[in-house]
Amino acid sequence: MKSSIPRKALVYIAILTCVALVVIYNSIMMMDWSQVNIFPILVFLILVVLADSFPVTLPRGGSVTVSFAANAASILLFQPFIVILITIARDLFLLLYRKDRIKNLFNISQVSVSTGLAAIVYRLLTPAGTDFSFNNLPAFIASMLVIFILNPTFVTLILALTQNENPVAIWLINLKWCTPTFISMAPLGALIAVIYINIGFWGLVLFLLPLILARHSFQSYMQMRQTFLDTIKSLSVAIDAKDPYTKGHSSRVANYVVSLAREMRIPEDKVEMLQYIALIHDVGKVSIPEDILKKDRLLSDEEFGIMRTHCEAGAEVLQSIKFFAPASEVIRHHHERWDGLGYPDHIKGEEIPISARILAVADAFDAMTSDRPYRKALSPELALKELEEGAGTQFDPKVVEAFTRIYPLLDFNIQDETNRDDMISDGELFRQELYH
Repeated sequence: MKSSIPRKALVYIAILTCVALVVIYNSIMMMDWSQVNIFPILVFLILVVLADSFPVTLPRGGSVTVSFAANAASILLFQPFIVILITIARDLFLLLYRKDRIKNLFNISQVSVSTGLAAIVYRLLTPAGTDFSFNNLPAFIASMLVIFILNPTFVTLILALTQNENPVAIWLINLKWCTPTFISMAPLGALIAVIYINIGFWGLVLFLLPLILARHSFQSYMQMRQTFLDTIKSLSVAIDAKDPYTKGHSSRVANYVVSLAREMRIPEDKVEMLQYIALIHDVGKVSIPEDILKKDRLLSDEEFGIMRTHCEAGAEVLQSIKFFAPASEVIRHHHERWDGLGYPDHIKGEEIPISARILAVADAFDAMTSDRPYRKALSPELALKELEEGAGTQFDPKVVEAFTRIYPLLDFNIQDETNRDDMISDGELFRQELYH
């Protein structure tokens, strides 16, 4: 992430901070100070701070820790103002000792609003007391839903404003990864509260082990995902290195593909798969002789026939990998044409998978805007015009139309990047309280 925060993001943070002050003020007005017991507050404060110190970075920025279970328990055990203090304690400390004070201010504000309102909702629905029982279950569910809706919304908006990306896409990706954590941690929070009420401090200590194991499991899963993505990137670089004229081609195509697929409202899980496919869409070229790949003149008919086999070769490679097997048809058909004159199977129109049609447009655009041994690169404007002229013959008209819409937003200076899936390196910058 860039070190500077856009003005629109600063305005958003300022508004959210004002809302947080209102929530904190109202929570103070609700306080019954005679009911305050310092020891349990310190116990949960330490528990939450420790859990917050070991975050797991999410794919689209933000981070999660297992402290959400402790925060959920605190909503059942303490008054709203105490809940807010417990939840933001670590961020208050960071606000004093870290340089990224604006980002910490955002974390404090959004957590105060989402968690504070959740605690207020719970208290309003359970005015009789603080002890958790089955009768209070609807109030607890309502409070969890408040966090589930508000927290990812706040984090999504700040990431969208600072990254200039589609907020819906960010929200869907983080929701995909974090919903299972929420579903598991919310009941765990209720169980922590019940154990603390009935057993006390030592029961809570014994319960720490499942929390540690839950965090370790999630961290391992995210590390495996990152390792897989890094492997795909390395393979992409290796493929492009086979031909010096296509350096960075696959990563640029992946960026175009993701933007185009989201513009066409392709489901986010398919967008992620298409990103991976785009990174290795030329994997079949490893079977093509280098004298053909690097030829500085137009290919002969025989040589072009050999070059065309890279689609089938690439599909065969992917079919042997369980994860990619269902998407191997995208590789096979990304050189088919809308009018049926493409290769290798001469299918046409909507017979061609939509993902292959999207990849075809992105691949053609980058090919036209890149130097080749036999010609100089076209300007992006001329390449776009070529796409528009090929709509209805070579390309799907709807895909070309979508490309024209995203064209003003594309970064044509990208040399060696993949989709922004991993561009947020500091997972603690914008904190997703919901999934602690």
